[in-house]
Amino acid sequence: MQGIFIVKAMTETGVDLRKSAFQITIFFALCAVVAWLLSLGDFLGDPSGGGIGELETGTDGYIGQLKIAPYTIVFVFILLEYLVLKWQRKTQVYDWKDSIASYAIYLFNGLIAPLTLIYQFFILQLLEPYAIFQIDGGLIPFLVTFILAEGAYYWYHRLSHEVPLLWAIHHTHHSAQTLNLSVAFRLHTFGRIISPIVYLPLILFGFRPVYLLAALALSLVFQFFLHTQAVGKLGILENTGFNTPSLHRVHHGTNDWCIDKNYAGVLILWDKIFGTFQREIGEVNYGVTTGHYSYNPVKVMLGPLRDWWRGDFAREKVYARLAKEGRLKESTS
Repeated sequence: MQGIFIVKAMTETGVDLRKSAFQITIFFALCAVVAWLLSLGDFLGDPSGGGIGELETGTDGYIGQLKIAPYTIVFVFILLEYLVLKWQRKTQVYDWKDSIASYAIYLFNGLIAPLTLIYQFFILQLLEPYAIFQIDGGLIPFLVTFILAEGAYYWYHRLSHEVPLLWAIHHTHHSAQTLNLSVAFRLHTFGRIISPIVYLPLILFGFRPVYLLAALALSLVFQFFLHTQAVGKLGILENTGFNTPSLHRVHHGTNDWCIDKNYAGVLILWDKIFGTFQREIGEVNYGVTTGHYSYNPVKVMLGPLRDWWRGDFAREKVYARLAKEGRLKESTS
């Protein structure tokens, strides 16, 4: 019965994807116009590859500069968060089995990080010789690249919730039962392989791979600090256009008002533009609507893909409706 329901729900998913496809077309058309305007400007910086901070474009130099914080530094921040949460008497924020699974995934991704970074740089550089527009280096082109990269990230993240196969990959990040800093690096390896595709149009329009990858690295560091319950609402900062821990808690919620909301990395403005913005209006229930999946990091990463292959996997709002109607099978850990 659940399988039939999921098949019917695919029709609704198709309608949603057609709407998303139209909005994506508008977004990348905007990127093309912005690239054309930038190509008309004369900015400070070396058009052949200089600009902000003389970023080295070779893979060795790039990897050396854009590494995420070492494991020990990440662990220190997690320990600090835990102490703050204990002081705040929030004792149920850490499920240490989930955190150990997250850290195992982080260690594995760290081991192959040089390969994935080389792959990402290679994929993006493939289109660079065929760029339609020539954009100078400099601070302004970098800032524009950052803003548009945030928009492209928004769409990759949103599609990772709307497309069942991509959700089977992204499910890893949401499968923890609570939200804390350890969840930030609970990321599927396949995501690193697929995600560069969404940024290829930006390269074709003339935006620099090194600027784009620098922007994405900065965004990842920023997002690490969004995955916490130790920081409450930040008052006026909630209205500045930047993402906050409060807004990102909504994204990780399974409440009806949380599902398919707040896909932003750094800039929440893209959620506001495309109608997926939601403020934190109550207590958030974390995880996925199907319940806890597993503490086994291998199963956390590969299990949803197996389920998708069997045809028994759909997006969150489908399972939320199943739960409401009492037709949701209990998942096993």
